[in-house]
Amino acid sequence: MSVAIPLLAYQKRYIEDQNRFRFWAASVQVGKSFTVALKHFLKRVEKPGLSILLSASDRQSKELMEKVKLHARGAAVVEAGFCGDSSVVQHTATFPNGSRIIALPANPDTTRGFSGDVVLDEFSLHQDSRKIWAAMFGRATRGFDIDVLSSFQGTDNKFYELAKTLGLHEGTRPEAQPVTAGPWTGHWTDIYGAREDGLKVDIEQLREALGDEEVFLQEYCCIPMSGAGEFIPLEMVLACESSEASLDLTGTAGDELYAGMDIGRRKDLTVIAVLARLEERLIVRGLITLERQPFAEQLKVARSVAAVVGRMSIDATGIGAMLAETLHTEYPWVEQVQFTAPIKERMASEVKKRLEERTLLLPETAKLRRAICAVKRFVGSTGVIRFDANRTDQGHADEFWALALANAAASDKHYVPASEGGLGEQTVVGNLTEAVF
Repeated sequence: MSVAIPLLAYQKRYIEDQNRFRFWAASVQVGKSFTVALKHFLKRVEKPGLSILLSASDRQSKELMEKVKLHARGAAVVEAGFCGDSSVVQHTATFPNGSRIIALPANPDTTRGFSGDVVLDEFSLHQDSRKIWAAMFGRATRGFDIDVLSSFQGTDNKFYELAKTLGLHEGTRPEAQPVTAGPWTGHWTDIYGAREDGLKVDIEQLREALGDEEVFLQEYCCIPMSGAGEFIPLEMVLACESSEASLDLTGTAGDELYAGMDIGRRKDLTVIAVLARLEERLIVRGLITLERQPFAEQLKVARSVAAVVGRMSIDATGIGAMLAETLHTEYPWVEQVQFTAPIKERMASEVKKRLEERTLLLPETAKLRRAICAVKRFVGSTGVIRFDANRTDQGHADEFWALALANAAASDKHYVPASEGGLGEQTVVGNLTEAVF
């Protein structure tokens, strides 16, 4: 049966997934309920049977049934007569071939007695999600399908556990979809990926109007907040904002300057942060952002900064290696830093310590504020700590890492690459360098 409904790439991908057990972590308002309603409508048209749609509340179950009704009406237009005798009464849709679609509010008791394909819509919002999981799984025992879809709401629920099983719980878009784990296939759609696939949405306006970075990251970027612990709260950042700090590199004459450079090319921004020391405090004196600039242009800008600072630390990981090596050759006080997990942890912690002590003054700008608050502290199942941020079209917390590198340059620590005989992080004591083990 053909249905004249335009679908975006991520919706088509889910519709075409014929695996029996399907999982979908998605941003709010990207059409996931619309998509799963269409998927089950098409299946019930082609194959007589029952689909059980379980939503978090009675209101949401009615809304989901309205989407089924919408698809039924659309099919009647394309192929006149097929749905002519179909009816949707409250929470039940029936079709001429004997198929039914039932929408129910989340209650373990109401689901018992049915057998058929199961949809758990906005599953992270279901109360007693584990009891509902047990009850609903029993309905699909005899070869029926299960769809589990939701945006994230913390980590204390069955939805998060399933996401973790599929490796879709850390706020990082998979390189290829769907992913697989055992009998499950997993889909992941954040708001930025949805826009890339054609969804018309002004993300920047939404983010600014919302004004709550944690809510935005969880609701729109598929990052469960309890799974990615808050590292630097917004209140701490706001307390360090000062009119003494600036973004435009003016008024730096006579300052003792330090710089940090986080290098990107296509996906991420290249950012150079410049700090000035004033007694025990460090003050942001400039923030240079280069978006998709050729390396020749990046090198030119970096040279102009390296020439006026006392020390500069550069991200020498991956694509930044050649640029960092060139600058170090020309300006020996430029340090090449390999962004290993332990070094990132130490650098991030040092920035946080300065913010706690209010010895790092920041300019009043939403861009830097967002980048600092975007960095999250992840603790893996093996206890390994990782610091990361969701990659968006605004970058990958690049301003934060440039700031962390500049702070490292201003400290008494060096991060010497093994290629130069170094052992990683080192401390400067007078004119001697001692390894920190």
